[in-house]
Amino acid sequence: MLEPRSNKGTAISVAQEITFGRAPGCTVAVPDDTFVSQVHARVFNDQGNIIIEDFGSTNGTFVNGTRLTIPQALHKGDRVQIGSTVLEAN
Repeated sequence: MLEPRSNKGTAISVAQEITFGRAPGCTVAVPDDTFVSQVHARVFNDQGNIIIEDFGSTNGTFVNGTRLTIPQALHKGDRVQIGSTVLEAN
């Protein structure tokens, strides 16, 4: 994780699936970020490929500055932005 500063350096492993959102049941809950939907996006492992998918969020999910419109594979070094949270794929 690159942003927010309070979480910089936090690693998130994707064994099966993780979800991002404000809802308490999300794997990565960001309850204070009003730019994030209740269940905003997910990252999942599809036969060794790490895929990110936006769940129709209002403010979007971005990979390398481009808004996702369909699920997309992540590659090492890709930057993902969900609200004010920024992550880098490793």
